[in-house]
Amino acid sequence: MAMRALITEAIGLVPDLPKTVGTGCGVRRPLAMTSTVPERVTCLACRDYARAEYLTWAAMAQVAAELAEAEPRAAIAAKATPADLRAEERTYLALAARFEVTR
Repeated sequence: MAMRALITEAIGLVPDLPKTVGTGCGVRRPLAMTSTVPERVTCLACRDYARAEYLTWAAMAQVAAELAEAEPRAAIAAKATPADLRAEERTYLALAARFEVTR
């Protein structure tokens, strides 16, 4: 949305939202048929994709927290405490769990 606001301020016109968007399974779908709410995503491939992405982000947050604990000056420069990064990791893990499909 920040890009949309920038364009609006620069040229005075509001750009249209895209009619279709790319999904996790690689299919383009109408924007109205997509959702960011895990319980409303019905495509199993999209759920698997989202779960894998959130697990990746959780792993990155974990590594960043470990780095911040090992090198406190890096955490100060990044303006993120190890506790903040651990909380972020837990958030991503919780989202990944919501996308998990029991077969």
